[in-house]
Amino acid sequence: MRWLRHIVVTILAFCIVGVLAMIAVNTSFLHPASWVVKEFSMTDVYYQILQETGEPDENDSIIIADMSDLYSRRDLALALQQIEECKPKIVGVDVVFEGLKEDTIGDEMIAEVASEYDNIVFSYRLLDYENDSIGFATAVHSFFADDMEVNEGFTNMQRELYGGMKRTLSLKRRCMGKDMTSFILKVAKVDTKVYKGDDVSINFTPTEFTVVQPDSILSHPELIKGKTVLFGAMKDETDMHYTPLGKMAGTELIAYAVQTLQDQSETKVMPRWLLAVVSFLLVFLTEVGYVNYGTWAKARKRNVVRFVLSSSFTKSILVFLWLAFLGWAAFIVFFKIHVSVNLGWALSAMAFLSLARNFYDESANEIKKK
Repeated sequence: MRWLRHIVVTILAFCIVGVLAMIAVNTSFLHPASWVVKEFSMTDVYYQILQETGEPDENDSIIIADMSDLYSRRDLALALQQIEECKPKIVGVDVVFEGLKEDTIGDEMIAEVASEYDNIVFSYRLLDYENDSIGFATAVHSFFADDMEVNEGFTNMQRELYGGMKRTLSLKRRCMGKDMTSFILKVAKVDTKVYKGDDVSINFTPTEFTVVQPDSILSHPELIKGKTVLFGAMKDETDMHYTPLGKMAGTELIAYAVQTLQDQSETKVMPRWLLAVVSFLLVFLTEVGYVNYGTWAKARKRNVVRFVLSSSFTKSILVFLWLAFLGWAAFIVFFKIHVSVNLGWALSAMAFLSLARNFYDESANEIKKK
């Protein structure tokens, strides 16, 4: 009978959380709060812990060539030419050269570079999403893509409709009914058979990427030779994005995404059914432990000991330590095997165990009286 009580109390705690969640979703003035909850991810907390408590990793296989201070196409073309002279493995150009400019020489130089080298991946943007079948209705390419065969991929990254947090990269997207390959996948040059679906969670383990300025490209050819080079702006405010590590330049975000594919270190999310089982077991164990501890504490013979162990203060400390242990264990799982365990539902249910317990006892008393 006691085990049945623990099970029912656990279920009641989850029911209370579910009712409150339904109220938040279906009540208009609570919509902002519901979106905040929906946008929240435990992985953000884990990455922040890594960022604040340890030294960042170093990646010397992905190099960022910063084009922030280059303002003309002829300067961009010259920088790309110099990068190619250093014999990189592949160059990803994180800029779309839309339309022709008054600087015709610059246009010609960019087009010449695009036609001369076959290890450059250019970017384009998908626009006007319609539905899952058609996908995007239009695409914006560089001006020379219509006149010559160039290697290019889209740079759109998945995000929530009302949230700007970038956590995943896209392998493929549909445009005008056709599957299109992403810029990140083409730059990474990896086999996609190991991935299920079109989206991959980016591994944001804090990493330092070497950044080369245009005026020092030829001075340090050893930094570029045989490496993956991302050519983009690191200081462009219009290309900044929110990530679990804070605000980040789009080119650096792409660097994290390429690194994730090349290292096959994507963050995995625990399946929902398994998460539900784990959450239920954690809340059930919390309920069993809390009740049994209370019974054990009241059985102490010494009055002072019984008072201290049974006090709300002591119980609160023990609950805090238990929750801290669960958070630490989930972080270790994330850190070691890159699996994110979302404890949100479990922690929420634990917060309402006392209310569920009281509701059960009152209901049981009423049934006995009748």
